[in-house]
Amino acid sequence: MFVWSVVLVCAGLFILCDGLSAHWGKTGSGRSLAYVMLLSPISYGAFAIINTRLNLAVTGALVNTIVVAGAMLVGAIVFKEEVSSLQYVGIGLALIAVTLLNLS
Repeated sequence: MFVWSVVLVCAGLFILCDGLSAHWGKTGSGRSLAYVMLLSPISYGAFAIINTRLNLAVTGALVNTIVVAGAMLVGAIVFKEEVSSLQYVGIGLALIAVTLLNLS
């Protein structure tokens, strides 16, 4: 349960950094960039904590797939970007794949 909590926190921090980076890129907001610079080390620290319990292949697949799905949702909801139904299917399949990787 602890590992899953850290996985969700870690992925959430990476998604937040992605969104803030996109905001900085679109608006030039120095505040967004400053937040990314502050949150990035914490995000990678959480990733390192997960790696003490899981191997890199599983950790990377798990966190990065959640980050991709989350970034896609942030893009669609916050930035009003268009996401096709085929892209939603792809993300769904990726989440199923990561779930299967973690059943052992």
